[in-house]
Amino acid sequence: MSPESTIRERVLTIHGIESSGDWQEEVARAFAPHFESRVQRFYGYRTHRPMRPQQLLAVSVVLGRENMAFMDASDLYAEDFGPFDGRVWLNTAHQGPLPRVAVEAARAALEQKTRPHLLRDEDFFEVPRRLRAALGKLIGAAPEDIILGNSTSYGLDLLANGMQWRRGDEVLVVDGDFPADVFPWSILRNQGVTVRFIEARAGLVDPQQLALEISPQTRLFCTSWVNSFSGYAIDVDGVGQVCKRNHVIFVLNAAQGLGARVLDVQNSPVDAVTCCGFKWLCGPYATGFCWLASALRESLTIRHAYWLTMQAGKPLDKMRDYSLRNDLGARVWDVFCTANFLNFMPWTAAIEYLLHAGPANIADYDQRLVTQLLQKLDEERFELISPRTGPQRSTLTLIRPRKAEQAAAWHKRLSVAGFDVAVREGNLRISPHLHNSQEDIANLVEALST
Repeated sequence: MSPESTIRERVLTIHGIESSGDWQEEVARAFAPHFESRVQRFYGYRTHRPMRPQQLLAVSVVLGRENMAFMDASDLYAEDFGPFDGRVWLNTAHQGPLPRVAVEAARAALEQKTRPHLLRDEDFFEVPRRLRAALGKLIGAAPEDIILGNSTSYGLDLLANGMQWRRGDEVLVVDGDFPADVFPWSILRNQGVTVRFIEARAGLVDPQQLALEISPQTRLFCTSWVNSFSGYAIDVDGVGQVCKRNHVIFVLNAAQGLGARVLDVQNSPVDAVTCCGFKWLCGPYATGFCWLASALRESLTIRHAYWLTMQAGKPLDKMRDYSLRNDLGARVWDVFCTANFLNFMPWTAAIEYLLHAGPANIADYDQRLVTQLLQKLDEERFELISPRTGPQRSTLTLIRPRKAEQAAAWHKRLSVAGFDVAVREGNLRISPHLHNSQEDIANLVEALST
């Protein structure tokens, strides 16, 4: 069967189209209602003439990412990223690359600032609204419950400075966790709050250990979903249930999980989720958000009165109403300047791209890359620090050279060979994401074996 016949059979079968004549014309007619709004958003295609088979294949991918049966499983998303100038970026745990749709959105934002007449008054409200909607869909939350920030730390700082603390309250953190989970609470010692470290192997606290550590004074427990230095992922549901039974606020730092793992806050016993946007969510630096359970959010004493938030829903040609509003929901706690075109427009495009690809599909794809790496890893040369299998395994793979060679030397060697990884606490950290292919991993394994 010719390549064109193969494409014809697959496209017609998947989309339920019957054709006895010009199959391209039939498919074009069937796709017409969806083409402009969905395909152009991703790839910039316009259909003003009959489509070629290759274009039809791209259309099928966009309209249904589940149609992976006829896609190259080793390269599902790579064409939507880059170019990487011949290098292989395996350091998503540090910075996630922008997908091309996000790059185009950034260019549009620059064009608006270059030619300010393109910037409409309504854009100041539409940009944060669209981002809020995308983030809400990503974590299963109502858009009005999303607080827009600029980092993971934004949400942690909001809680530390906004909660009503009592002398003698205790905050539990994990020894070996990322510093962002520690510093915000440390300033509370001046108010008589105790910050106590839990000793845990690989920075991982399991539900049983947490239950033993909680005391009558424990008010809050904060930890990372995935530990940046070990790659271990916690049992979010198990830990959350322990906190709930003991009336302890559970704060989850999702920076190294969300985007590579699936989270639904409506069905998870978390009280607060805070996350940056520039790692696994593939957005620009200085992006982030948080979600707080409504009771926790409304208990915060800190209140912002940002003028543009107060103006929401009103035209900018009438602004001299100085009444404080109480109908703004989570928007009251947003970082200022939420229009933030240069950051929030590309980040919104990236989130919408991830949503169309499917968070569960992405999680499965990323795990296949990790499995490929671990199956071929030369363990006579490297010790595996992160989990090999099971729910504790994340998309962060940590390995340590067994011989006298230091991780820094391997890091330099890999960089010269075109592979970008990280060194953390004496280990090599490898963190592939959907922009990587199986070929990337195979080439990395070869570089680690020579």
